[in-house]
Amino acid sequence: MSSNQNREERLNALFAAYREELLDFEGGVEFMPGLWKKIEARRSQSSLWSSWSQRVVAGACCTGVVLMGLSMWSPVQQSVYYESSYVESLDDNEDVVVMAALHPASPLETPNE
Repeated sequence: MSSNQNREERLNALFAAYREELLDFEGGVEFMPGLWKKIEARRSQSSLWSSWSQRVVAGACCTGVVLMGLSMWSPVQQSVYYESSYVESLDDNEDVVVMAALHPASPLETPNE
């Protein structure tokens, strides 16, 4: 029990010394306005970054919406390539016929002599 009482007495002595060192502060007329000026000064730095980043994100979103709208608005060109089958496109392409005529058949397709 004496160790707990000893601790409490030391803690009370510490608090008493702390109270003696502090000045009795009576808030004046300018206390709250001055306090809010300090708070606002700290907020202004963080709010500057916050508002800047919000503007950048909003600009990026607007740019994305505009680009998406432009890509959807641009006329889609229908190509014969996408409308025909593989055989039809080979049949229409004369270069393939010429290439087939220039190259002989593979050795596997030639009859054995």
